[in-house]
Amino acid sequence: GEGGELPGYKVVGKIAETRKATPGVGLISPPPHHDMYSIEDVAQLIRDLKNANPSARISVKLVARIGIGVIASGVVKGKADHLTISGMSGGTGAAKWTSIKHCGLPWEIGVAETHQTLVLNGLRDRVTVQTDGQVRTGRDVVMAALLGAEEIAMTTSPLITLGCIMMRKCHLNTCPVGVATQDP
Repeated sequence: GEGGELPGYKVVGKIAETRKATPGVGLISPPPHHDMYSIEDVAQLIRDLKNANPSARISVKLVARIGIGVIASGVVKGKADHLTISGMSGGTGAAKWTSIKHCGLPWEIGVAETHQTLVLNGLRDRVTVQTDGQVRTGRDVVMAALLGAEEIAMTTSPLITLGCIMMRKCHLNTCPVGVATQDP
């Protein structure tokens, strides 16, 4: 995925200050890591984060795709404590429409491949696996657990209970029910 878009007019005050960003300049959230070109680069970032905070639980989010098991194995060998396998149907309403519609594979494929590859390589006990991406029902939760996930992130259902009507306008600050707006 490409992350959510935060338009420049929303990057003001505390938001700009917290993100150490130039007010008025749009952001992608989370920001891309332009210095990451290999699994060794990921491992170095994990080491740096653990050196900065030895008690931190370091999590890496991967988009479900063919070959994710090999990538996940490298991340676990790099000493990540937690993996999130994100399915193709999830994502923020603030993401580009092309990312929402054309990124990744179903979380079921990603979790199954990740779990199997980690088990085959003797790495499964080193990491907690989580999944997200349209996990909505009790059946989905059971399936995720059976496929190897220990944690499940559900976001759409809770947002709907808070009043979200799925307008896909999160990035425009025009949410008609006020769930995704910074305006008082």
